[in-house]
This record gives sequence, C-alpha cells and structure tokens, in this order.
Amino acid sequence: MTGRIFVIGASEGGIAAISALIAQLPANFPAPVFVAQHINASSLGGLPRILGRAGCLPAVHPRNMEMIRSGKVYVAPPDMHMLVQPGYVCLSRGPRENHVRPAVDPLFRSAASSYGAAVVGVILTGHLDDGTAGLMAVKDRGGIAIVQDHAEAVAPSMPRSAHAHVCVDHCCTLSEMGAILVNLASDDVGSQLPNANPLIEVETRMAAGELNLADWSQFAKLSAASGLSCPDCSSALFEVRDHRVIRFRCRAGHAFTARCLLEQQARAREKAIARLYGLLTEEAELARRLLDSTAADDSRLRAALSDRVSEATSKVAQAAQWLNTSAGPGNAAAAAPAADA
Repeated sequence: MTGRIFVIGASEGGIAAISALIAQLPANFPAPVFVAQHINASSLGGLPRILGRAGCLPAVHPRNMEMIRSGKVYVAPPDMHMLVQPGYVCLSRGPRENHVRPAVDPLFRSAASSYGAAVVGVILTGHLDDGTAGLMAVKDRGGIAIVQDHAEAVAPSMPRSAHAHVCVDHCCTLSEMGAILVNLASDDVGSQLPNANPLIEVETRMAAGELNLADWSQFAKLSAASGLSCPDCSSALFEVRDHRVIRFRCRAGHAFTARCLLEQQARAREKAIARLYGLLTEEAELARRLLDSTAADDSRLRAALSDRVSEATSKVAQAAQWLNTSAGPGNAAAAAPAADA
C-alpha cells in the first residue's frame, strides 16, 4: 500500500466526534482510516455500524491479519488493541495501556513504525492523556499531527495534553478537520521511512503480546527503575527515558502515563480503605459478640474486650472518614471506557 494512512483516537464523547469527522470524508477518499475509541470490553461492537451510517465509507471491525484497503474505516474491536503492520491489520489482547484496551497509543505507535511520514495522527475528545505518547511517535517518524480544538471537545483533556506535548501541525474544530484530511490524503509522501526508533519498535511488539526476555532487555536500556509498582499486577514499574512526558511500563507490559497512573493509584487507595473499613467493622462486631457472651464475673476479660470494642469502633469511624474523602478531585475525570451502541 502507498499513500497516506490516517489514525484517529478518542475516548469520552468520541463516538459523536468520530461520526462527525467521518461524515465529511467523500466516498472516493483515497486512504485507509483506523479508529481507536475507548470502549468497554463487554460492548456489543456497534461502532462500525454507527460510522457506516454517518458517512460514505464502509466501516468494519477488521479480522486479524486482514489486508489494508484504501477508502475503508477500520475500528478497533472491544477488548483488543488494533495495530497497523505493513499492508495488514494485527489484532492483539496485549497488555492494557492506560488501563484500557483498545488504547490509542499502540495504534499510533504501530502506524508510525510501519508507515513513518505517511501517517496522519488525529486526537479527538477524551479524558486524561492516552494518545499523547502515540502522537509523539507519529511526529518522531515524520508524520502529521492533528488535534481537535479542546474548547469544543466534550472532554478536553486528551486533545489538550496532545497539544501541550506535541508540536502539532493543525489544531482545529471538527468542522474544519474534514477538509484538512481530504487535502492530506492526496499528498505524495513518498515511500522512504526514517531510521527506526528502538523504543517505538519494542513497545509496538509488546502491545502485540510479544513479551520476551530480548525485548524486555532492550526496553530496560531505554528506561529506569521508578520505585513504583504496577496497579494492575503489582510488579515493578520502569520509567521510560523520554523527557517530554512521564510514563511507565511494567515487566508484564502494562503501560501508564503519569496522569493515568495517579488515577489508578487513587482507585487502589479507595479499594484498600474500603477493605480496611470492612475488616475493622468485623473486628468491632466480633469483639462485641464476645463481650456479650462473657460471664459477668470475668471482669478482666470483659474489660479487655470492652477496650477492644472501643478501639475498633474508633478506628471504624476514622476509616469511614478516609473512605468518604478518598476520591480526589481528579477522579471525576477518570478514563473510564465509554460503551458504544
């Protein structure tokens, strides 16, 4: 395949935004379009139907190893990363990135790895910052970066982060974006790829589920121990050596930006406090039962149990206070995958 390829990433509010963008592309659009929208693993997978009705281009969930065709919209299926390889699509249940699968970053990185300067990366509405590192990879390989104007985005965090960290070529509204994509699609970008980027290559293989010692050894040279642990599997996290954005990956391949990791830590903290609250409540209840069943003349044991009840009850109240205040202000904008129709 020659010519441009387009990769689009979105999260909260993305279904409407992607539909509005696809609706602007003509039936003779001369390039393939790849879409990664955060969706629940249990989604019925109706996004291709929605996009097919929104515009003139056919939209599908691709099959693994399906050959790429121009003028077609490929949508990442629920619970699968979609990766672009030279001439075909690869589907993977590789490690989640930013706690989601499909994620935007693996799609963008794989496209950059395979097609270099021919790639046009588009970041639309969404919470947090999935897609920022992927758009960096697109630019690092000579591609074009486009970001939705965050002032019109339902959830401005994703486009705002991309705009803050990447030297974007176009920041525009959805109504302006379609014409830009059409103009870029007819560019003659040539076929020469820039030099390979080791970090992009190894992270693309990890997203494909190719976890092996050789790749980890290579990744370890491009990262440093962070002193933090993975919220998904509790293994050690390593910080990627990239001064532009802070992000991490564990040995099992789970990857996080700093913002996403902070949100996951807050969720883990809330779960831990809830568990502590439950344990303390059970302790207070059991001590109370023992106190009630202890003979009245056993003053020493009754005094000890009474103290235990008082101590546990006080700790229950403290844990309840922690639990009620454990959801920080950032949690309201957590990157919960949106379910498509």
